[in-house]
Amino acid sequence: MAEQTLQNIKDSFALNTNTNFKPSIANDINDVYYLIQEGQNTITLAAQGREETGKPDEVAALDSTFKNLVNLEHKLNLQKNAFDLMKQRIDSGEKIINPIKYYEDLNKKITEESANEEVRINSNQKYLAFRQHIWNVNHPEEMMPSLDNSNDDDDIVMGPTKISLKCPITTIWLNEPVTSNKCKHTYSKKAIYSLFPSHSHAIACPIPGCNKTVARTDLMDDPVMADRVARARNRKEEQDTTEFFDV
Repeated sequence: MAEQTLQNIKDSFALNTNTNFKPSIANDINDVYYLIQEGQNTITLAAQGREETGKPDEVAALDSTFKNLVNLEHKLNLQKNAFDLMKQRIDSGEKIINPIKYYEDLNKKITEESANEEVRINSNQKYLAFRQHIWNVNHPEEMMPSLDNSNDDDDIVMGPTKISLKCPITTIWLNEPVTSNKCKHTYSKKAIYSLFPSHSHAIACPIPGCNKTVARTDLMDDPVMADRVARARNRKEEQDTTEFFDV
């Protein structure tokens, strides 16, 4: 009788298909994501400012803080994935007697399957964009070196690779740059959109030699390229002004 009573108590605390996963949990997670994004944006602007004024130690400190936010977002993703997986199993009819242990075991398993920290951060798109924004301060027309140092001993050190900041269609400075997620070519927004016939959703990429097609939905705003262009134009204007007064 006592065992039956104990089982009833356990069952009353078990998660099953009648469990109500309130939307507030998802909303709370989204709020945290938003705060992380705001923090990353603030750190990016601060790091650019420190890079401009030649303060490498402060840039390094901000870099470390940005990595911490990347790690925090990663942990949040893992926890959300574990929570979603647990909910899916409950929805399929599985009864979970000890939800805390069940969740912790799931989270541990997902964590163990994720990439190691250095590889994960150096391939994180937000961190790459952060490093790119810092690089653009002093090298707006050069490609940023890879953050992957795993094959340093085998790599041949090459000089900086120049990139074009001119629109391939208008041949002048990129304006509101958009980049195709298919071929990675970048164009001025108005210029590439002007090539779309009203009845067509896709066109051939206008870059000679590129065999990809470009649809409107493939074109993504490119804030990193916009930052490159703005800095390169400012640098060019400063050089022109200096040369004018030196004459």
